[in-house]
Amino acid sequence: MTKKILAGIGLLTLLVLNCPRSKAEGSHFILRGEIRERGLYSHGYKGILDKSQHGVFWVGQRTRLILDYTNKNMGFFVQLEDGRIWGSSGSAHNPGFGVGQAYFFADFAQRFQVKVGRMALVYEDGRYIAYSLWDECGNSNDALKLSYRSLDKKTKAELLGSVSNNSENRFLNPYHLEHFYKYLLVAYFSHTFTPDFRWSVLSVTDFREKHYQVSDSNGTVTKVDPTKIYARSALGTYLDICHDRKFSAWISAYAQFGKDNYGRKILAGLASVVLSYKPHPMVEVKAAYDYISGNANAAPDFPVDATDHSFNRFMGSSHSYLGIMDLFTGSGRHDITLGSGYHQPYLTLDCHPAEGHSIMLNARYFWAANTIENVQGRDLGMEMALIYRYHIRPDVFLHCGYAIHSRNQALETLSGIAAG
Repeated sequence: MTKKILAGIGLLTLLVLNCPRSKAEGSHFILRGEIRERGLYSHGYKGILDKSQHGVFWVGQRTRLILDYTNKNMGFFVQLEDGRIWGSSGSAHNPGFGVGQAYFFADFAQRFQVKVGRMALVYEDGRYIAYSLWDECGNSNDALKLSYRSLDKKTKAELLGSVSNNSENRFLNPYHLEHFYKYLLVAYFSHTFTPDFRWSVLSVTDFREKHYQVSDSNGTVTKVDPTKIYARSALGTYLDICHDRKFSAWISAYAQFGKDNYGRKILAGLASVVLSYKPHPMVEVKAAYDYISGNANAAPDFPVDATDHSFNRFMGSSHSYLGIMDLFTGSGRHDITLGSGYHQPYLTLDCHPAEGHSIMLNARYFWAANTIENVQGRDLGMEMALIYRYHIRPDVFLHCGYAIHSRNQALETLSGIAAG
């Protein structure tokens, strides 16, 4: 019988915003601050526990200071941030402080903008590229971006490029970061045909240096060849239908192809459908289904000469899209399911009983899209989550939540825990 693991996520979040701003004619300067304290009790979060292990409580703190300056059609944006766990440092000078964002921008011809520096990238629902607010520090990208937006705001397009190095090298050296790109190219287009129909397309290509393994008497080591570059591309499309109506739909699909950094061929896909119904202005019900492709009989050892059908979410957000518990990451063969893929139907009830209050109840079921080596069955369990949000005042927020995930033999085997 299916057993239960109670994995509670107690969440306390305080955001302090809206510091005073000053304005002069044709320019403005905005100073914003944020302090988030998040206490979390984990008993199975990100990985189920065996009988000898116990849950733990910790507190994470994120501190941000944002400087936003604009003078007519030019300006800059700087976000300083510090993310750490209470007790992880003996003093406030322990590493954890950094620059989350820092970019310069300029507008011209009323329709175009150029932006250069470190910036957050978010496209559509963040399935493939996101700036995760759940993490203490989100993903930042150093890039050059050119944007276009029509005067009627119905058409939007972006073109972005980025290059990565870990030092000011005088000659070609390996980049060494296996799970980050060497070069990145992004193209995005969105057009609103009518108030009830918007279509967009996103193209992302990440380039990575060749990785290969060499075995000797001391074991197997991974080496990098910086002269050889592999490209992996993803082409996604979105349909936003009747967004402000009582009935609405959100449809997205991705095709992923090219080669990974070991030279394996990639041919994978993702599809998602979300149907929403608002029977009352304060109540919304969503029924959805996600499919993520994977490999048949997924196993830890994947041959270099085989085609990889496991979809990798790249820099997309997995938290909330694959459950509050974060047992699954959607990171292809690096996922707990070894790249078997997912079927995920889910149902969400979101209500606002009073001004400043909201309650969300979510239930989702996980089923492996393919068989997994040495694992019986493809049932990956069900998650249920309850989240409450309260705006104490316009600049202070309280969030708290609790989630559970059903435990079964497949999850135990994949987690390296004896059955039962």
